[in-house]
This record gives sequence, C-alpha cells and structure tokens, in this order.
Amino acid sequence: MYSEQGLLDDSNPDILLEKQDNLFVRISVPDRGIVSSNQNRIERISTVLEQREIYEVPWGPKIYIGLYKNCKVFMASAPVGSGSGLMFTELYSAGAQYIVRYGSDDLKSPEPTEKKLIKIIDETDNLFGFERASGLDPSACGKTIFASSEIISALNEEALERNLFVEKRVCHHLENYHALRTPEKFSPKRREALENQLKALKRDDKKESFDMESAVLFRVAKDFKRHAAAVLQTVDKENKNQGPYEGKNKAQALEMETVFTDYVLSALLRLKCK
Repeated sequence: MYSEQGLLDDSNPDILLEKQDNLFVRISVPDRGIVSSNQNRIERISTVLEQREIYEVPWGPKIYIGLYKNCKVFMASAPVGSGSGLMFTELYSAGAQYIVRYGSDDLKSPEPTEKKLIKIIDETDNLFGFERASGLDPSACGKTIFASSEIISALNEEALERNLFVEKRVCHHLENYHALRTPEKFSPKRREALENQLKALKRDDKKESFDMESAVLFRVAKDFKRHAAAVLQTVDKENKNQGPYEGKNKAQALEMETVFTDYVLSALLRLKCK
C-alpha cells in the first residue's frame, strides 16, 4: 500500500482483476492518462491527441487513446460519484499505471482568485461507503489516502518550470453533493448532523477542497498498488442563473482548461514512457 509519503510498497495488490474480467473497459489502455467525470471536458481536451481513437462503453463512458508528443496516452470519462470506481478499477486492470483525475472543486464559495489556481490534490479522506464495499474494516474507512509521490513530483516540477499558480490541498470526499454544500436545505435534525460532519472535517493545517471522485480514484490505485493524483479547477458553481459552462463562465472555464490539459499531460510525460 502507499506509505504516508505516497510511496508504494512492494506488497501484493488487494485487487487481482484482469482485463478479461472487465465489464466496461474491454480493450488495453496505455500506461498513463487523464480521467474526468465531465464527459464534455474529456471530449474537448482529447482533440489535442494525434491519431486519436475512440472507444465507447455502452453505459456511457468513452475512452480516447492517442499520441501526445509521441507518447501514447488515454483520456477517459467516468460516472459522477462513487460509481466512478468501476471505471477506475477497469482502467487499472486494462493496463493503466498512472492516472490523474482532472476535475472541478465542489468547495462552496471559493475565493475569486481561485479561478486561476491549479489545486493539486495530494491527499483525500471521508470515503466511507466505497471503502466498506471494498472489504475494508469499518474502523479503517474514511481515513487519509495519499496520492502517488511520483505523480506529485512530476506535477510540481512541471508547475515550477511554467511558473504556474498552484497549491496543494486535501480533498474531502463528497458522497451527497447537495448535503454538504447546502445543509440548510435539509430538515433541522439532518442539517445539524451535516454541519457536524463539516466541522469534523475542518483542517487548520491545510486548505481544503471537495469533490466526488478523487478519493475513489486514490482508493482504487492504492488497492492495485498503482499511481494516482488529482488536479482541480475552480469553475463558477454559485451562479443561480448560469451554469459553469454557460455565458461568461464558459470563456473563463475553457481558458483555464487549455492550461490544465497541457500541464497535466506534460507532467505525465515526465514519467518514463513505456
């Protein structure tokens, strides 16, 4: 498993699935790639790949495989929430070694400056149901899961060379999107319970983010003894009239999307290409 520093040990993996066991991913995939729960984002950013091939899963996800600066990579969409674990599991069993999740932060009321910030997620927590369903003892569920130190190092080096505005964060798993973002919309008893959960998660030593998939990815990578990390973009999820990819929000989101895409892919290429 990962050590506290995100290093892999040499013990046997806890998941022994192989490609022939898969339901979604019935093809071999390159050893590195990007995943996102935003299917339109994956479709957009996959256009940077040369010799791009598309594999469609009957249940909705798509996998794009092609060359980026002469290295073969994949980009794949995955369902929102813990259901993404099925896709992550099968990508690893189909050959992936290094996966970076490119997502958006579900943190409520982020600072305006965060729209230009690349949030590097090097640890996650608060994952309970998926971990218990994965066979962990209930007392071990929900604890910190670290990212791969190899991917984090590559992301750090690439950011330093580009002079990018980056920040390392802990990402709390958000199992129910509206519950922890808007506890005031729940009955008084539920609201109190949700607000207590938020208080228990609060960290004084590190800035925090929320999302619905990063902790799932980190758990699956840890069980396979493979590598995972995440980067989160801040898009406008507060606007009551326009979505994150509508109107003026869209231009801002897509501008940063271009930066994120080349940054993450270039970082992945720093890892030895097989």
